[in-house]
Amino acid sequence: MHKFAWLIVIAIIVAFLYTPIAITVFYSFNESKYMTEFTGFTLKWYKQLFSNERVLEALKNSLEVAIASSAISTILGFMLGYAMHRYRVFGDKFESLMYLPVVIPEVPEAVSIMIFFYILGFQFGWITVLIGHTAFNISFAYLTIRSQLYNINQNIEKAARILGAKGLDLARKIVIPLASPGLLASALMTFILSFNNFVKTAFTTGPGFETLPLLIWKNAVRGRATTELNALATILLVLSLSLSIIYTKIVFIEKRSK
Repeated sequence: MHKFAWLIVIAIIVAFLYTPIAITVFYSFNESKYMTEFTGFTLKWYKQLFSNERVLEALKNSLEVAIASSAISTILGFMLGYAMHRYRVFGDKFESLMYLPVVIPEVPEAVSIMIFFYILGFQFGWITVLIGHTAFNISFAYLTIRSQLYNINQNIEKAARILGAKGLDLARKIVIPLASPGLLASALMTFILSFNNFVKTAFTTGPGFETLPLLIWKNAVRGRATTELNALATILLVLSLSLSIIYTKIVFIEKRSK
């Protein structure tokens, strides 16, 4: 195929991927409440969103779960990564286990978590959503941080030990600063995954607890695909895209430093 033909193929694929997103963003500024007709540009739907108590509550819930899940996943991922890097606990068998949550389809995994909570008698709500998200995010955090830890020269740690650094001092002054790009990348990625997660939230939430993805879905399935819903989806897109760009830049800088 000629270069021009390949450019056409690439353009078609890009259009296929991003046209729905572009339409959503465009119609979020539609003055009409309904998407079937465009009557002019306005920002009133965005203003209306931030005066909607249900939307604000869902946003608060999404942020709380995402921040908590990101923090817990990154801390546990770092601990697992350091144990594997420093002591080779369980060897390659453990490494394979950490890939399972990444490759297992999300619905069966969410169902298994839900059944687990039922058996233990958990009351579904904020805590079950947090545990469900974190169980999924730990593997991503581990895999992200592990690659950074493996690039740390062990001679630096040995020199620090010779000079008297031990335990927490070694981790705080040597390992964590050297692993900081991986830690930051892990925190951003797990935040994005948790903030936008719908499947695990739907299977682990309880009455009265609603996140933004659940709110969007509930309005969409009830035939309420209004311009306000487009505005809400656009806010999610912008937030996720901004964090994704930051994450990509961190990974790029990390690769250049190797």
